[in-house]
Amino acid sequence: MPRYLVTADPVASFQPRFDTTLRLMAELLARDIEVDYCDLLTTDMSLGTDTWLATLPVRPVLWSDPTRPPYVGTGELRAAAALDYDVLVHRKDPPVDGRYRGWAERFAALDGRRLQINEPAEVLRHSEHLLPVRFPDCSIATVHCREFADLLAAVRAQPVEAVVKPIGECSGIGIAFFRPDAAEPVLLDWWQQYGEAVVQPYQDAVTTRGDLRILTIGYRILGSVTRLPRPGSRLANLHQGASFHAFDPTPRQLEAVAAVTAELVPRGLYLLGLDFIGDLLSEINFTSPSAMVQIGEVMHKRPEVELVDELEALRSGFVARAIVPASAPA
Repeated sequence: MPRYLVTADPVASFQPRFDTTLRLMAELLARDIEVDYCDLLTTDMSLGTDTWLATLPVRPVLWSDPTRPPYVGTGELRAAAALDYDVLVHRKDPPVDGRYRGWAERFAALDGRRLQINEPAEVLRHSEHLLPVRFPDCSIATVHCREFADLLAAVRAQPVEAVVKPIGECSGIGIAFFRPDAAEPVLLDWWQQYGEAVVQPYQDAVTTRGDLRILTIGYRILGSVTRLPRPGSRLANLHQGASFHAFDPTPRQLEAVAAVTAELVPRGLYLLGLDFIGDLLSEINFTSPSAMVQIGEVMHKRPEVELVDELEALRSGFVARAIVPASAPA
């Protein structure tokens, strides 16, 4: 029987209405797959990497039900090794700060010995806000601002308005809109609060077509949903009050999905949330992509079933690759 470990935030922080992790764990348990949970905040980062990986604080998941508080039932706490599991599914939400990077660096030390969703070494190598730059033919122009002078120049260079995003945040946190002639002290105030950033030109389509999420696992599209800003807002994040609706991906969007997955899946970035404004990529989410529940509601299906189908296929393929037959004698 396969064994899965889900690493995540504390259970108390889960948002049951739209939580992907709860549905994932429920579907794994429905298939009699053993699931343990590790609250990353309880790990002892003073330990060396090998010891840390060998003594993770875990609890068995007994049940998972987003309609039944406290939503997850767990058993007794025990120490377990990362190598005890066949699959590690990492569901820790950003910010991608020093603590987040510390956890990812520890798991990256497994160095391909276990299937990890997503591969921590690749998570550390990229930024969700910057990764679309690798696909310039299908992405919004994006400027990486490491210094305040970069931010100032990028905002001044926009023809109409700049969208400024903190590089390590998610869910619309810190996103701001600045005209090219924005006062320098106003920009400096933002920089002092958030620091390193990306700047993109504002896209009118966000208020008409919304922010379009296509969720993929491997090369398979689990579904799509569009998020429309609430009246008076231009933030299409559900955490910022946006509504969600059905939409069918356009041919250009599907071409972008094919290009992105062809490059990133072989690197170990299996579960992706690709965000489009109009036909252009704005972000590629890979830390803990969400919107699976909203996709299920607007498409009238249970994408967690397809997700686990693909996870199990990936696991089987990973095991097959690991079993290398001995060479025949010369």
